[in-house]
Amino acid sequence: MTPGKPRNAGGNGDLDPILRACAGALLGALPLLYTMEMWWYARIVSEPILLGMMAVAGGVVVLSILFGGFRRGRVSHLGIDTLIAFGIGIAAAAVTLAIVGRIHPGVVPLSAAARMVALEAIPCAIGAALAMTQFRPRDGDTKNIDRRIKRLSQDRQKVLATLVGAVFFAFNVAPTDELRMMTMEAEPVYFPLIVLFSLVVSYVIVFEADFAERPSGYTTGALGTPLAETLVTYLLSLGVSYAFLVGFGHVNPDTPIPAQIAATVMMGYVTTIGGSAGRVLVAG
Repeated sequence: MTPGKPRNAGGNGDLDPILRACAGALLGALPLLYTMEMWWYARIVSEPILLGMMAVAGGVVVLSILFGGFRRGRVSHLGIDTLIAFGIGIAAAAVTLAIVGRIHPGVVPLSAAARMVALEAIPCAIGAALAMTQFRPRDGDTKNIDRRIKRLSQDRQKVLATLVGAVFFAFNVAPTDELRMMTMEAEPVYFPLIVLFSLVVSYVIVFEADFAERPSGYTTGALGTPLAETLVTYLLSLGVSYAFLVGFGHVNPDTPIPAQIAATVMMGYVTTIGGSAGRVLVAG
């Protein structure tokens, strides 16, 4: 049997985190790279909204690295790791879109290609950041990892982890037309059931499935009880859902209020699961 390759104990100069980030960018965003709605939306989205999405993604990437831990030493390492994650996200998006024929030079205008790469790079960068920090070797040396975000209260960690997971999952659903179709075709009686099931699934994932051991002090603060955490983080997930519905043009000020609520609840099931996964994976 061939022995495994030795790992650099300090991690400096090791390509493993970069390779993990590349893999995470593709594993986390490949479905969106093959989604027609993303290509179409990139052509029509306004620059302020696109820049706003990239700013949100930047915040999620920073939070992912803060939770997972960046290289101990100067805080500038956090900025470098963030740029690495975004650079890998841009490269993964550009290479994939090029080899599948979506941004051929001379066929697709440069501006359209740039917008397409920018939009697709968002989920790629988030996937890269999560893979780079969360999936490092379990037997690796962690003394050079700075997880200073753990200094925050448990309530703040839960809120931030919920937002990270909810945003990542939202990117996989918000661009698609299936969301609009499901909302329009669902009977009104189903929406209270979606709310109830979202809450139950969130509770089961975080408190019953035993994915990760909760840290000491987890039950402190305003969100210290399962009921409070589940309800408050569900509302946060609904907020993320509504923001993405607006950003991707599913709802606007002219949309009837009942339709806005229905779409938010429908997508809220996805973001609630994402937020629960964020609290288990990132904050656990």
